Amino acid sequence: MIIEIVGKPRAGKTALNTLFMFRELMYNGFLLQRQSRQIISGYNENRELKLGYSKKPPIYSNYEAKIPIGYKKEFKPFVLNPYMLGKPTPDTADKIQNILPCSCLHVTEGRKYWDGRESASMPDNVSQFFETHGHNFLTIMIDAQRGDSLDLNIRKNANKFIEVQGMINDEDAYGRVMRSTWICREFFSLQDYESYLAGNRSAYYRNTTYSFEGNIFAYYESRNRQKDYIPAEGKNYSMLEFVTVEEQRKLPPEQQIIYNQSRPSWYRQKPVIDNSKKVKEQGAKYAA
Repeated sequence: MIIEIVGKPRAGKTALNTLFMFRELMYNGFLLQRQSRQIISGYNENRELKLGYSKKPPIYSNYEAKIPIGYKKEFKPFVLNPYMLGKPTPDTADKIQNILPCSCLHVTEGRKYWDGRESASMPDNVSQFFETHGHNFLTIMIDAQRGDSLDLNIRKNANKFIEVQGMINDEDAYGRVMRSTWICREFFSLQDYESYLAGNRSAYYRNTTYSFEGNIFAYYESRNRQKDYIPAEGKNYSMLEFVTVEEQRKLPPEQQIIYNQSRPSWYRQKPVIDNSKKVKEQGAKYAA
């Protein structure tokens, strides 16, 4: 099963993704672990080098999460690298991450890995992974900013699209989150969802709500992309004030460019690929 969670920035997409992780762990975690072990036991009957078993429920995520499961005990999912998801083949055996059977995968910022604008370049083994993930009994939950931002190969195989309309957090007198509620719209086919995105309000969907008693933000790093915005060494935050044109001319070039509101030449330009080396190699090959 593939579930795509979409919504505007700060709508609560990753928080909802984490809520589903919490429910999997609490309601089905050990069942998934037992089923995974049974499947691997069958594989090991004919293997010389036996496969390992998971010592905890088979849940993966590409962001750090920690769910309390007892006094001073926490569950942490296995690390997931979405770039390395793919169907195992002889050519990709060393380039993919082997996922346990019956696993639940949680991916945030899905567009980073499977941008819909690059659908034509998706490797076959990655596309096949999403087409045949059910054969390994996987559940995949991906959150992204827009519904059409993910690769079409993934969207065509999605079983459900959850659009987060908003998230309401109830706080106590000290500002601590005590309860969260998500207001959502759920679509059960790509056709209905794309019709909805095209402005057809008669497209079928179901209004749903999810709720959690407690502070869901304590279970994961809610600003896990925050470090992306820290200036590199030797750089600093921009804090320029509005000044006259004459004053702008006295500033360093790297500051002058910020005042120039014209569209830069590099903006939205496709990278130039240098094929000269490849051409030379082909020429030498034919000459030989």
